[in-house]
Amino acid sequence: MVALQDMLNFIRSISKTRLRQADVDNILRLLKKDLPWQRLVRLAETEGLAGLLYHHLNNLDRQGHLPETALQYLTANYNRTTRNTLAIVSKIAELAPKFKQARIPVIALQGLSIVKLYQHPGLRGMEDADLMVKPDHKEALKELLIEAGYRPVPTYPDFLSKDGFLIDIHTHLLNLDRIRNRRHVFPEDLSPMWDRAVSFFDQQEGLLRLEPHDNFVALCAHALKHSYSRLIWLVDLHESLILLTDKPDGWEKLFERARFWKQEKVVLYALILIERIINTNIPLQAKLELGLQNLTVIEKHLLDLKIKGFSCSELCEVLWLCNIQGPANKLRFIKETIFPRQEIMLQISHGSSSKVAVSDYAKRTVDTIGLLGKTFFQLISMGRIRGQR
Repeated sequence: MVALQDMLNFIRSISKTRLRQADVDNILRLLKKDLPWQRLVRLAETEGLAGLLYHHLNNLDRQGHLPETALQYLTANYNRTTRNTLAIVSKIAELAPKFKQARIPVIALQGLSIVKLYQHPGLRGMEDADLMVKPDHKEALKELLIEAGYRPVPTYPDFLSKDGFLIDIHTHLLNLDRIRNRRHVFPEDLSPMWDRAVSFFDQQEGLLRLEPHDNFVALCAHALKHSYSRLIWLVDLHESLILLTDKPDGWEKLFERARFWKQEKVVLYALILIERIINTNIPLQAKLELGLQNLTVIEKHLLDLKIKGFSCSELCEVLWLCNIQGPANKLRFIKETIFPRQEIMLQISHGSSSKVAVSDYAKRTVDTIGLLGKTFFQLISMGRIRGQR
């Protein structure tokens, strides 16, 4: 019988573009078991790793352990991802000259920013294109996109779509214009990032990408924002880290940039998870430089639970709270997290009204208490399971 842990080990073993011998041995060992392929493929899709699963199995499964139906499904998924990724890059390339002509600086974020890290467009899927502009250029970019045939998505005015292609407009890495409490966890002024940004396309102007060290910090913050809920975000960081630290001063520049943005612990969290989940070596000195010795019991426990497979959307809020200095700032963060601004409450409640009723805030309070209780019992359960092991 195949345990859930075997499936997690399998998925984690294929979570890099270049496998080590230990990864290959583990995959081949697991291939000899009666794997529930349908569940395994669904898990890979959920984690954003279907492309890597197909790629590595296609290279390793020489003895035909993979069922034909699963292989056909993964092949079709890989080809579809390839077409989708190429289409996104192509559409952004069409828009780039318009950005330049309108004199609107635009930075590619998240998946689009690291698409060149993967040697084949089928390896890493993208659901949309995340673009960042300066706050005073936001409306101008929207107008440009509307003129190009894009239309705002109801309820989410910063999302614009055309023929199924979605663009998400940001003015900050953590969307401070939408969710103000995040100003406590990342600097609001991103001017240095803009100053260091480089061209996205080699021979075409109009689109920028963050300087690699800035982008690594940005990707760490983005992964934490989503509570590391998808493994592909750690894979992005792992692949980025390989390139950054391949240079003699790579680690030092990374430390400097993490300190510059006051994200030492956020980068440290990512490195710990990369080391333990993707099973790659992170030098102890690197972790010490970023404050390993200063991690609290809560931080260590939450990271350990994530390594064991525990998922919780509120993980980011707790870890962010651990990073905020001063009790007053912590209390403001908690208040603004539970009771966000009216437009955010409207998005949460999906209401048709233009105003938030008192009942919406009451429901939000009850839901928050219930969620905290559920999470607490999940933590206890995980602790008992670990204790039994």
